[in-house]
Amino acid sequence: MSTTVLFQAPLLLCDADRLVEAGGLLVQGGRVARVLASPSACRRAVRAGARRVELDDCVLAPGLVNAHAHLDLTGLAGALPRSGGFVRWVGELLRRRSARRPRQLAADAARGAARCVETGTTAVGDVDSTGAWAGPAAAPAPRTVLYREVLDAWDPSRTAGALDGVRRALPRRARRAEGVSPHAPFTTSAALLAGVRSLRRRRRLPATVHWAETREEIDWLERGRGPLAAVLPPSPRRRGLDLLAEAGLLDRRTSLVHGNLPARGEPARIARAGCTLVHCPGTHAFFGREPFPWRRYLRAGVPIALGTDSLASNDDLDLRREMALARAAAPWLSPERVFAMATTGGARALGFARELGRLARGTCADFVAFRVAGRRRRPILEELTGGGGSVVGVWVDGRAVIRFPARSAVN
Repeated sequence: MSTTVLFQAPLLLCDADRLVEAGGLLVQGGRVARVLASPSACRRAVRAGARRVELDDCVLAPGLVNAHAHLDLTGLAGALPRSGGFVRWVGELLRRRSARRPRQLAADAARGAARCVETGTTAVGDVDSTGAWAGPAAAPAPRTVLYREVLDAWDPSRTAGALDGVRRALPRRARRAEGVSPHAPFTTSAALLAGVRSLRRRRRLPATVHWAETREEIDWLERGRGPLAAVLPPSPRRRGLDLLAEAGLLDRRTSLVHGNLPARGEPARIARAGCTLVHCPGTHAFFGREPFPWRRYLRAGVPIALGTDSLASNDDLDLRREMALARAAAPWLSPERVFAMATTGGARALGFARELGRLARGTCADFVAFRVAGRRRRPILEELTGGGGSVVGVWVDGRAVIRFPARSAVN
C-alpha cells in the first residue's frame, strides 16, 4: 500500500477561485486524496498515519501547464532574427536546426524541460519535430504530452514517409503521453491530414496544429499569393480551418496554436467544435505582431490556454512571464482568468481537464510551492500572473522534482 503524505502549508491555492488557509494536501499513490481545510483536519490525518511534510512561508498551487512548446529548439535561443518576415525566420530556423546533431537536440530538449520545471511548470505539450524525445526521458522532467510533428509541404512524394514516421507508437513511459501534430494547414496536404485522421481514430491521439499564425500563410492558402508561393506548390485556395474540419480535426481533442488572424465567424466555429486555442504571448511579442484578438475569442466562448512556444521565438520558457505578458497586452483580463489559462486551460488543451490544473480530490498531485508576499487570494493571483512568486519546490505525482529548501520540516 502506498504511503499517505500530508503536505501542509499556510496557504493552498486550489484553483483560481479557491484559497484554503492553514490547510493541507493529502496525497496517496500520486493523486490528491483530499484537500484538508483546517489545522484540526491535518492533525487527524497525521494521527491516522499520514507522513507530514510541513512547508513554511509559501502557497501551494497547482503546477502550471504549458500548452505549447518546442523543447528541442532550446539550443537556438537568441540565434534567430526578430525582423525580416516569417519566411526568412523559418528558413533560418531550418538551417540552424539541421546543423545540430541528434545528441545535441536531445540535450536541448532536456534543458528546456528542466527550465520549465524550475519555473513552476509541471506539464508541457511538447511538439517534437526532430525525434529528440524518442530516447530515454530526462530528469527532472515535467509531465509531457509528446506531439510528434508531421508535414509534407503539399508534396505528394513526402506524404507516405511523413505518416510512416508516426505510425509506430512510442514506448510507454511514466509522465509521458503521445499525441500528433500536423504542423499547419499550409504545410500539411489534405492527403496527409486524412492519414492523421485515420491514425487518431485508431489510437485516440490528441492533436495540436499551428493555425492562422501569419498573414503569409493565409495569403498562400486562400489566394496562392505572397512569399510562400515561391516555395510551395499551387495553393488549395481554401481556408485553413475548412481543411482541418474536413479532416475531422476540429474537436475537443485538438488544440489550435496561435490563431492570430481568425476570419469572421471562425471563433464561434472553434467554440462549437470544442477546440482549445493556445496563445503564446512571448512569441507574439518576439515578432512584434498586431494585438491578439482576445475579445473575439472570449466573446465566442473559446477556451484559451497559454504556451511558451520555443526559445527560437521567445526569451524564456517561464509560464509566469507568459501570464505577465498577457496581462500587459490586455490589462482588462482579470488575474483569475489569466491564471486559469495557465492551469485549467492548459490541462484542457492537453486532454487532462480532470487530472491537471487544479488541486482537488482525484487530481494528479502535481503542485508548486511559491513564495509570495500576498496572503489573500486576489493579491496572490496578482503576483503570480504578474511574473512574480519565487519557486521553492515542485512536485509531480507527489514526488519532488525540485527539493524544497532545508527550512521545510518533515516528521
